[in-house]
Amino acid sequence: MNQIKKRALCALMAAASCTQFASAQKVYVLPSPTDANSEMTLFIDMNQSEDGIQNNGLSGILDSYPDTTLYLWTWDPANPSAGNGDWDNSADHQQLTKVGPKLYSMTFIPTEYYGVDGPQLFARGISCLAKLKNGGEAEGFPFEAKSEDLHVDIIPKLCDARLCIFPELREPDDYITITYDNNKETLYEGLQGIGEDECYIYVLGKVDAFTSYELASEDDVFSYPELKLTSMGDGKFQTTLIPEDIFAPMLGEGESLSEIWFYIVRDGFSYPPGPPPFEIISLLDCE
Repeated sequence: MNQIKKRALCALMAAASCTQFASAQKVYVLPSPTDANSEMTLFIDMNQSEDGIQNNGLSGILDSYPDTTLYLWTWDPANPSAGNGDWDNSADHQQLTKVGPKLYSMTFIPTEYYGVDGPQLFARGISCLAKLKNGGEAEGFPFEAKSEDLHVDIIPKLCDARLCIFPELREPDDYITITYDNNKETLYEGLQGIGEDECYIYVLGKVDAFTSYELASEDDVFSYPELKLTSMGDGKFQTTLIPEDIFAPMLGEGESLSEIWFYIVRDGFSYPPGPPPFEIISLLDCE
C-alpha cells in the first residue's frame, strides 16, 4: 500500500474513532459517514477555538459580541463553486447559522457546493475557517477577525444505491468493484428483471477530454467475458476490474487513465435517443 493510501486510511480511521466526540471538536460534519451527493451539515464550534494561533482573534470578539454574524471561508477540497467573496467582504451565501452559544453550521451537498466528485472530497477533506464579513483586524481587538485554520476528514458512507463503486479512493492500477442493484432500476423499464447471465457493462477509458479508448462496441460487449457482471443473487450483480490492465494495450506512450466511463448493457435493450447514461469513475494520479 503506497503512502498516500496509508495516510488516507489512517485519517479515516482517526476520524471514525472521533465521531462520538464530535461536540468536542473545533469542526465536524453530520451525518458521518457521509454521502458525498447528499446533504451534510458542517459545524464550527468556536468554544474550542484558541485566539492567537494564526493571527486569529474571533473567539474573543464573540465573547464580547455573541450575536455577531459569522461567515464560512473554505478552500479544500476546492474553493466553493459560488466563491467565498472577498476577505474584507464575504459573499452573503457564505453566512453561517448560529445553532448554539458560539456554535455555527452550514448545510450543503458537498459535490454541488464545491464542484468536485466524491473521491476528491474524501481524499482532501474540508479545510475552512470562520470569520466576520470583514476578516481584517476588528477595532479594539488584537489579531484578525477569524478563527484559526480548521480541517475535518470526511468518512465515506457505504453505498446502498443502484450503482456502487468501491473503493472511494482509487488509482488506475487498483482493483475496482462495481456493484449493480437491479432491484433499484427505475430509470429504464427494459433493464428491469435482468436474468443471471444477461448483465454486462459498456466501458470507456478516458485519458483526457479529447482522448478515450473503447474496449468493445456496445453491440460486441457480449463477446467479452470480462465485461459480464456476476450475479450475486437477489437481483444484484458485481464485477471487479483493474482499469490499467484492461486498457494498457491501447494506451499510447506517456498516457494514463484519468476516468472510467461505463453503463449497464443488456442484450436486446437499447437506450432512448440521446447521450448514453454514463457513470463516471474518477481515478487519482498520486505520482
